[in-house]
Amino acid sequence: MVSILTGGLISFIIAIGISFGFFFPVFKENEVQISENTTASLLQHVENTLSLVENYMENVAATVEQNNDIQTYLRNPDTKNKTRASVRLNNLTSYMGMIRGIAIIGQNAPAIDSMTNIVQEDLNVLDSENFSNMMSTGFGRSYSPVYQVTVGSNSYCTVAYARNYYLNNQWCTIIMFVNLNNTLKDIRGLAGSSLDAWYLVDSTGNTFYEYGSEEDIVDAREALVQNDDKKNDSKNKRKALTGDIVFHDKSATCGYEVVSIVNKESIWMVLFPYIAGLFGTLAIFLLLVLFMNYRNVNTLINPVLVLSQHMLMAAKGNLDCKVESDREDEIGQLESSFNKMIDDLKHSIEVIGEKEAKEQQIRFSLLVSQIDPHFIYNTINSINYLARKKRCEDIVKVNSALIAILKDRLRVNDIQITDSVANEMKIVNQYIVIEKFMYDGNLEVEWDIAPELMEEQIPKNMIQPLVENSLFHGLIDEESGEFCGKIIITVFRNEEKNLVLSVEDNGGGMDAEKLVEINSMKFNPEDRGKKIGLSNIRGRLYYLYGNTNCMKIESEMGKGTKILIEFGEN
Repeated sequence: MVSILTGGLISFIIAIGISFGFFFPVFKENEVQISENTTASLLQHVENTLSLVENYMENVAATVEQNNDIQTYLRNPDTKNKTRASVRLNNLTSYMGMIRGIAIIGQNAPAIDSMTNIVQEDLNVLDSENFSNMMSTGFGRSYSPVYQVTVGSNSYCTVAYARNYYLNNQWCTIIMFVNLNNTLKDIRGLAGSSLDAWYLVDSTGNTFYEYGSEEDIVDAREALVQNDDKKNDSKNKRKALTGDIVFHDKSATCGYEVVSIVNKESIWMVLFPYIAGLFGTLAIFLLLVLFMNYRNVNTLINPVLVLSQHMLMAAKGNLDCKVESDREDEIGQLESSFNKMIDDLKHSIEVIGEKEAKEQQIRFSLLVSQIDPHFIYNTINSINYLARKKRCEDIVKVNSALIAILKDRLRVNDIQITDSVANEMKIVNQYIVIEKFMYDGNLEVEWDIAPELMEEQIPKNMIQPLVENSLFHGLIDEESGEFCGKIIITVFRNEEKNLVLSVEDNGGGMDAEKLVEINSMKFNPEDRGKKIGLSNIRGRLYYLYGNTNCMKIESEMGKGTKILIEFGEN
């Protein structure tokens, strides 16, 4: 018991050390990454806002170009035309609450504005040096520094965006005064509690908005100065400052910047629940392990020893060594698995014995049932008929063919159960010779076999029974007793590189019900010596290749029958 407690306590201390060393950096990095992503999202929101403004500027320019009142003023800038043009401009304001006002300066016309929500501070922006330089540079564009104005009782954080256009054969500058209040509100919501403090800098380097304590803002500024961040590119940077982390992100498109800071105390406060939960989990796990070890150490060891002894007995060949088990835990599962293994071994031995016996029966059947006695009987009758007609040459042909078939069948021994494709083809041709003499009609046999496959080995006497099946179940005319049709015999390799035998006829075929019946036929060893049929072939294929699905029959009424046999590895 003491050793278990000591081992558990040591394991607990080691687990705490390893877990803290592994998980703390991961947790910390995760929180830092969240803060960094939040900083990037603030800048992205600013970029999105300015992108909307620039897109809307294009719409405004298109409207100005097509508006008669505005164009009339730009050509004839009198008071009457100015009033009308200002009214038209006023209709273009308040896009999504962002556009507070619009002004236009023509090539030969004084500035006009949208009248409402425009104050003197806005007009002063138009006289700035920055805008004056921009208006003199063709299709120039520019943002003003962000500034604060009060209109009535409302205060607006504003940036002016100006762009030059060449409309209707004259230059003009369109200025939009963009209200950033909603953007700043959205940014405060995005920042949430992920950042302790942050501030925004416009494209001119002017800080126009700060959020958080003044001390944190000062620390963030000092970090940027110490790291000379202003000279770096726009990628996010992390600047360590007495344990705090500062993020700086600058837009490559609009030049705006976001600087944020996260205090080390905030990081620890966020990580504390994770660390406490980790320690608590490890402590509970330790107590459970100690409790289970105390209860189960003896009950676990003894059954394992008994099971080990029975396994040794099984390894020595004694399969009458099943374990008595009434447990439902892991040891009980092992005992049940062992007992099942013993039963499976016994069953496998029985199956192997039965399979070997059936294979001997198949070898015997291959030796005895190579040829149908009725075929020999009919062939001899045909020879007698030809003899009475004194057709000596035909007698020689039929007799030679029969001798070739019988000689081939006598070549089979207890291990020779395959033959070359070429020899099988030769025997089938001899068989066809006999059948053509025995039955009249128009029978055509076509072979489709690549030369390189002629010496490949296939199970002996496979093709002839299939050809016989096609003749007497597909091509024979029941009224005249003649053969009429065509048989195509093919041997090829499939995608799995296995040899495939195909025997296809264009006879009467069979309906779906008959096809199902034929496919469901099983091999019966008692059929030995009676006939060589499809079920006999299927049985031999099973014992030779262990595959009951290697023979496939396709047939359709009135369109013939096709039998495919795939020869896998023996």
